[in-house]
Amino acid sequence: MFRIALLASLAAVVVTAGVALAAGNPAAGKKVYAANGCGACHTFKPAGSKGTIGPALTKVRLTADAKRAKQPLTTFIRMSIVKPKAFVAKGYKPVMPSFAKLSKKQLDDLVAFIAKG
Repeated sequence: MFRIALLASLAAVVVTAGVALAAGNPAAGKKVYAANGCGACHTFKPAGSKGTIGPALTKVRLTADAKRAKQPLTTFIRMSIVKPKAFVAKGYKPVMPSFAKLSKKQLDDLVAFIAKG
């Protein structure tokens, strides 16, 4: 009983803080990142990519952009992948294609990989 109450309390803290936990597998997300050419446009240290067409995917930048978009980090990342023109980072052109074709699992994994940073 105590365990259930503790889990409920933790869930309430997470929701209150506006933090959405990524449901995917970051290791699998790294493969999705590579297979879809994300590194051609984005610098992302965990992937070893150094693209400059799109913004660098740093924790600081993503967190700041999510805050400006008034979205939890993982929601912001997911939206940026599926509907990239919904929020365009300052100083960049809206050239990113939508990756809405990804399966739910692929998308969950990719979001988890990027959010983990």
